[in-house]
Amino acid sequence: MKILGIIGLGIITIFLGVKVFQFVAQENQLSQNLADIEVRLTKAKTDQADLLAEQQYLANPLNLEKELRSRFNYKKPGETMIVIVPAQASSTTSTGE
Repeated sequence: MKILGIIGLGIITIFLGVKVFQFVAQENQLSQNLADIEVRLTKAKTDQADLLAEQQYLANPLNLEKELRSRFNYKKPGETMIVIVPAQASSTTSTGE
């Protein structure tokens, strides 16, 4: 009878050990997921702050006009636009003497 009780207690101990191991593994996985989500949240908050700053900048009509002119070559009617293209550095190599 004692042997049966010891065997039963051993089986319960093994079962509980396996469950504890599974819970620890699950906790590690959830901790990693939480860390990934926190990184994504931090990036999203940074992006939001950048977008709000850009929104405030572009809310000023002078800044908006400046950005339109620089990004899209916008010009006012009757205005002449001159585009200056920077000179490209040329790399010359001699092929023979």
